[in-house]
Amino acid sequence: MPHTTGYDLIDMRFGEIGVKGRNRDYFVAKLRNNVSKILEGESYAALEQKYDRVIVRLDGKSDLERMMGKIGHVPGIVWFAPAKLTGNSLKEISETALGLLAGGGNGPVRVVAHRAFKGVDFDSFKIVSDIIKKGAKGGIEFDKDSQRKVFINVTKDGAFVYDSKRKGIGGLPVGSSGRAVVLLSGGIDSPLAAYYGMKRGLEPIYLHVHAYGTNKEAAESKMADIAEALRGYYGSTRIYYAPGHVFQSYAAGTGRYELVAFKRFLYKLAEKIAGKEDAGAIITGESLGQVASQTLGNLSATGRGINTLFFRPLIGFDKQEIIDGAKEIGTYEISIKKYRDICSINAKDPPTAATYANLSREYKKARLDRAVAETLKRCEPYIEDNKREGFIKV
Repeated sequence: MPHTTGYDLIDMRFGEIGVKGRNRDYFVAKLRNNVSKILEGESYAALEQKYDRVIVRLDGKSDLERMMGKIGHVPGIVWFAPAKLTGNSLKEISETALGLLAGGGNGPVRVVAHRAFKGVDFDSFKIVSDIIKKGAKGGIEFDKDSQRKVFINVTKDGAFVYDSKRKGIGGLPVGSSGRAVVLLSGGIDSPLAAYYGMKRGLEPIYLHVHAYGTNKEAAESKMADIAEALRGYYGSTRIYYAPGHVFQSYAAGTGRYELVAFKRFLYKLAEKIAGKEDAGAIITGESLGQVASQTLGNLSATGRGINTLFFRPLIGFDKQEIIDGAKEIGTYEISIKKYRDICSINAKDPPTAATYANLSREYKKARLDRAVAETLKRCEPYIEDNKREGFIKV
C-alpha cells in the first residue's frame, strides 16, 4: 500500500561509522549512495545525508513498508524508523508524539527522549513529563517499563518523533572497504560468505565456474536467482561466468588430485579476475574440515603462491550454522534447488593433506596454468541493477 500513515521520513542510524573520525563523511556518503541504489524505482521526495544519520523524505506515493523492507538489508545501518519531523518547541514535540500514539496501538506507553541539541530551554525530563501530563488527560496510560514506546530525538534541525524502531544488519557500507572476488558456487555456503563480506564493507565481484555449454545458459540458471537475492543487500550485481569444461579437459590425468587441483585452479582464476577488477581479496565459503578440499593441509597447499588476500568468513562455522545463516539472508531455498555444480567434483580417494610440492607437480603436469588462461578468455561478466530487467552481458 502507498504511504498514508502520516510519517514524514525514514530515519536511518549507524553505529561504528560514527567512530571513524576524519573518515566519517566518506563512510556516510557510501551509505547514502547505497541507500539510493537500493531504493531505485521507489517514490520519495529526497535522500539526505546528515552528520549522525541518513534520512529519506517521503512523498504521497511512497510505499513505506516496501521501502523499509529494502532499507533493512543495507549494511551499515544499525536501526531505522519511520518518523515525524517537527519543530523544536515543547508544544510541537508533545503534540506530534501524542498524535502518533493516537494513531494506533494499545496498552501503556514508555516515553524515551534524548536532547542532542542543547540550544533549547528544556531538557529530556521536561519532554517526558509534558507528554505524560498531556497524554494522561486524553486517557493514554504511561509506564516506564512498557514495551510500547514513543521516541523523541531533539536535533538542531528539529525533533524526530517515532513510535517504532527496526533493527538493521549493522556493519559497514558496501564498497567502503574495497572490492573482493567472491567464489560463488550453487551451494549453501558461498552466498552466506558473500553476505558477510558485504557486511564488512566489501563490494562483491562474483565468479562462477559452471558446467553448462554456454555462459548464457549459466546466467539463466538458478545462479541468477542467487545473485538476485544477494543484490538485495547492495543494489547491483556483477558476476563472471566461466565454463568449467576447459579445466576438465586439462585435468583428466590428475586422478585423486583433481579436487585439490580444481581448488587451486579456482584461486588462480579468481586472482586474475581480482587484478582485472581492482579487487584486493578473494572471498570463499570454506569451513575448516567440512569436506576433503577444506582440511588444513589442503587449504595450505592450494592457497600457497596466491598473492591475493583470502577471506574465509565461515571458517569456524559448522554446517547447521551455515544453513541457519543462509535461511536468514534468503538464499537457502534457492541454493538447495537441484543444480549440476562443477564444484562437486567426485575425485576417488582425494588427499586430505596434499603437500604443495605434490600438488604443484600434478598442476604443472596437467598444464593447468594454460587452462586458467583459456578459461579467462571465455569469462563473461553479467550485470543487473534496478535499471535493468534480468542479467545482461557487458
